[in-house]
Amino acid sequence: MKANFYIESGRFCLAFDRYVIEEINGKRYVLPEKGSKNHASTFSDWIDRYLIDILNIGKKVYYKEEVEDMEILDYVRNYGLFGFMADFPINRYYVLDNNVALGDYNLIDYEDHITNMKLEEYLNFFMPKLNNNQIKELIEKCRKAISPRIMEKYLTPELNEFLIFSKNYGEPVDMILQYAKILYEHLVHFVEERHLMNYSPLIAINNLYTNIDSLHNNEIGLVYGYLKQAIDLNFLVNLSQDTIMLKICKFCHKAFIPKNSKAEYDTPQCKNKANVYSFRKRAQEEDL
Repeated sequence: MKANFYIESGRFCLAFDRYVIEEINGKRYVLPEKGSKNHASTFSDWIDRYLIDILNIGKKVYYKEEVEDMEILDYVRNYGLFGFMADFPINRYYVLDNNVALGDYNLIDYEDHITNMKLEEYLNFFMPKLNNNQIKELIEKCRKAISPRIMEKYLTPELNEFLIFSKNYGEPVDMILQYAKILYEHLVHFVEERHLMNYSPLIAINNLYTNIDSLHNNEIGLVYGYLKQAIDLNFLVNLSQDTIMLKICKFCHKAFIPKNSKAEYDTPQCKNKANVYSFRKRAQEEDL
């Protein structure tokens, strides 16, 4: 039996109109700028761009090119932060527990094993401007808000609104860059070997919901609640097609999605430059 899958955005996907990079406790964070306003972010409107843009940031990290702060700020202003805090825990409703169990290779300790952190420590990692009392107040606020809920599907959106879509939430710059690099590494490996790298825990699409309320005609909705889920899902869907449209330019090495499946270059300029270099190389070989 086959089923058709469609993708939809959760009801609480928020982004801010301005972000800044601040150094806090020796780590550089991307945070909403003071006084910035949040707005609903519908990832499906930019379903290819948010994937291509982060892949090309990852391309720069992969080739050890400099990534300007403005590139990161432009990205999060357009699409929002990634929601790493909601994605890493194995215990989905981590705010109800005293400890957070983090999956393998979670970009916090960069180790290949499960990590356990105290809840207060974990929240403070992603909300570095809050003091201990404010963290405790936040935990109590979250627990009180979701305690009357009797349906599981309402819990995560409620928690996300208090946590990853909060004005206090931030993500380390190095974490964003490392995630972008890993995505690009997977794409490079796929282009060369036609399969993903054997170990890819970061693109396992953690905590993804299915919308079975409107199940009909063998259709199942996949509902993402934050940016990283949407990126991972779009990345895997692109690579699972019979005709793979997600490609790497043979000249500049940027990721792109062409209109023509046979295209090998992301722009006519790259194609022209590649032809010029190829001509010069043949001419040099003939001279030799």
